[in-house]
Amino acid sequence: MGHGGPVSWGTAARATLHCLTGCAIGEVLGMVIGTAFGWSNAATIVAALVIAFVFTTPVNRWMIGRGMGHAVVHQYHH
Repeated sequence: MGHGGPVSWGTAARATLHCLTGCAIGEVLGMVIGTAFGWSNAATIVAALVIAFVFTTPVNRWMIGRGMGHAVVHQYHH
C-alpha cells in the first residue's frame, strides 16, 4: 500500500519481537502484582494491560533511539 520497499522476514520478526518484549514484561509484572495483592481477575488484567502499555512505550522509544524498530527501519519516524 505504498509504504516503501520490500520487507524481509527478519525485519518483520524483529519488529514483532520488540513489541512483544515490552508487552510480555508488562503483562507478567501486572499478573504478579495483581496476584500478590489478591486483586480480582478483572483488576489484575486491567493492571497487566496498563503496565504492558507503559513498558511497550519505553521499549519502542529505546529501540527507535538506537536506530532499530520497525518505524525507523521503514523510515516512518525521522
